[in-house]
Amino acid sequence: MRFSNRRLLHLAVLALLGLGLAVALTACPGGVVSLGVLDVGADATNTDRCDDGVKVVVEGIQEEWGFRGPSYSDTSGFRAKGPNWIWVEPGHWHSIQWEVFVNAPASKNPEGKQITVKAYCMRKDAEPGLSQRTFALADYMVTRGSNRILEMELTVRDSGSDPSYTVTPPGLSIEDHE
Repeated sequence: MRFSNRRLLHLAVLALLGLGLAVALTACPGGVVSLGVLDVGADATNTDRCDDGVKVVVEGIQEEWGFRGPSYSDTSGFRAKGPNWIWVEPGHWHSIQWEVFVNAPASKNPEGKQITVKAYCMRKDAEPGLSQRTFALADYMVTRGSNRILEMELTVRDSGSDPSYTVTPPGLSIEDHE
């Protein structure tokens, strides 16, 4: 069967209308789905103290809060990685990211929850230094249209110069980008 250009245009318009209807239905109250992000970067580019790299562990993420992932910024420069952590080699910077789908029901809403980020200054001939910080996810919820979504970006980096002192401060800092 051969279609004319006019017929193809008509089919394309119908397909777009169908797509628009599908999007509108998912945006109805009670079924609101919004996409947010939690991004935690590990910066091991400028540290002599962490001679075996920087390890970052994110604790408290629950799948039922709407988190999906993680995904990683790259595959080179990792010592190792897991479902909630990365260990970045010296001289590299990488991040671990989760997409967050926040549904209207409170059971799917991370707004009242918190996470803890632990940062380890990994050393070849010594115990790792530990810094940690807890974050309330509500502090990173933003309004987009009629939805509240999570937009959270954190970076772990070396913030000190004393090679024997590796806890905050002046060890690894855990910074948020508000």
